[in-house]
Amino acid sequence: MNHDKGETGAVAERLSKQLQALATRVEQLSERVSNLESSRATITGRPAGSRIPAARQQPSLKLAGRPSTLINTGILSRIATICFLLVIALILRTITDNHIVNTHIGSLLGITYAVLLIVTGWRLYEKESRLAPVFPGCGILLLFLVVLETHIRFGSPSSIWAYTIIFIASTFVFAMSLRYKASFLIYLAVPGAATIAMAIDFPSPAYPILGAFLLAANIAASYAFKRRARYGYLRGFTLVISVSFWLLWASKIDTIYSYYANRSINELYPAWFFVMLFLFWGVYVTTVILEVIKKEPQLDFFESFLPTLSAAGAFWAGHTVPAAWFGDGRWFDVTVVIIAAGHLALAWWLAGHDRERARGSNVFALAGTCLIVLTSATVIRDIGLVLPVWSAGACVLVLLSAKWHNEGIRITSYLLQLTACIVAIMSGAMTVPSSLPLSGGLAAAGLACFSLLQYRWSRIHKPVPTYSFYFSKIDKNDHSAVILLLIGLLNVFYFAQFGLYEIFSRVTTDWRPSLQSGQSLTINLSAIVLMFIALQEKDKEIIVVAAAVALIGMTKVFVFDMFSIKGVPLVLSVFSSGAVAAVGSVITGRWQKKETT
Repeated sequence: MNHDKGETGAVAERLSKQLQALATRVEQLSERVSNLESSRATITGRPAGSRIPAARQQPSLKLAGRPSTLINTGILSRIATICFLLVIALILRTITDNHIVNTHIGSLLGITYAVLLIVTGWRLYEKESRLAPVFPGCGILLLFLVVLETHIRFGSPSSIWAYTIIFIASTFVFAMSLRYKASFLIYLAVPGAATIAMAIDFPSPAYPILGAFLLAANIAASYAFKRRARYGYLRGFTLVISVSFWLLWASKIDTIYSYYANRSINELYPAWFFVMLFLFWGVYVTTVILEVIKKEPQLDFFESFLPTLSAAGAFWAGHTVPAAWFGDGRWFDVTVVIIAAGHLALAWWLAGHDRERARGSNVFALAGTCLIVLTSATVIRDIGLVLPVWSAGACVLVLLSAKWHNEGIRITSYLLQLTACIVAIMSGAMTVPSSLPLSGGLAAAGLACFSLLQYRWSRIHKPVPTYSFYFSKIDKNDHSAVILLLIGLLNVFYFAQFGLYEIFSRVTTDWRPSLQSGQSLTINLSAIVLMFIALQEKDKEIIVVAAAVALIGMTKVFVFDMFSIKGVPLVLSVFSSGAVAAVGSVITGRWQKKETT
């Protein structure tokens, strides 16, 4: 064993000396080529101190209309250096493959060679050499390949040592790239290290170690972005890798529980699952808070949605794993509610921190609202009792948007109102007949009232687009608020449907034709009311909605009612359509007279 160590040390020392000699030789060749170019420039009449034109300084191939071509010497020297470095690596690989040295020593030689390249790159950066990016770039790539291949094929180094070697080398290259502003290296260090870490022991890695590694990669990407905004793509890449990590971990735990309920899952590290989950959650939230406190003009797209994405992802991951492995799962729901309240408290604190426009408040308000919606929809069985609370919460948010001068919260309130309506429809709470007609009717009434009140408020209080990209570039006139009117009308229809069902089901057993006719009457009556309101307020938006509602009512009468019901219900449906047409004609005439006047 001591003999192997001595042999490895001697070979490493010889490699170090050869690398230094190679770097010196390439530098000398580059200087000679530069001197030759300077001599040629002097012969052609250009003064020795004059600058070379920009076209010749560019690292590109320039065709001068003759057979000869002028190629940038920097590119040639770098290509030559890469070839020489690759030759040495191939020699080491050949020695190992031919069993001249054993596999253990061969892997150590490869790792040592890669480390020497990285260290040599640091020294070349200190000397401001044009070859500085070549050595650490080749070194880190070679290190990734050697560690991954030797670990997969021979199990040496072990998983822990493989992660450790990659982490140390990537940290060194990351620090080098920041110190010398080498963007090329940072795109190798962070994404490359995260990808190689995922590949080690895939698809059954040591999840806590891999999670800590990816957590460090996310922190490094965020720190690099704060140093220089050009590194924004690193954050997106590390987030994608992290999402893949959590998909793998959560799905494997769920799969083993589904198919092998009696099998131990100790190899999946279940005790570490929620610990790592909350660590990722905390890091993402802290990253956004630090960026908000910097008081930049505005948050970018990534940071605006990162708390919401992380909150929704963590909620999904926590509910994907079965509660049988972790005991009673209600503690997780309680924790999520506490964290949701913490997000809302952060939004309130940021509003007080920046009284001018409450920068960053909407980011955490959206995340907190998302968590509350997900938790209440999961825990409470009767969803109809929750929907009016969501709708009222949307009204509270729109009032806070005016108080805090943050129009992003206004958009969040619209989304919350729309979410309540979609959940009401998709959950079946608005279907007739219903097993819970009282809660369904209350939900429809609550959504109708709160959404119409919010629409009325939004038309009185116009958004201030000064600090809002959405209202300044996309929707300057706040046409998005029309969706509140549509939600209100839709829930008025559902509320009337519940009432008509309760009446007709008590009067007759054949209640379906009467209910269908009553639905048509509700739609057409809503169109007439909207027409009068639009005429009174001279609101073109409402008259357009009224026309759309009238068209829906006539389509229902002449396409569905005409062929499915008969008798008095059909007569009433057709009569209501005629009334809509008559009222529409009168309203249109008066509208034109008012415009003429």
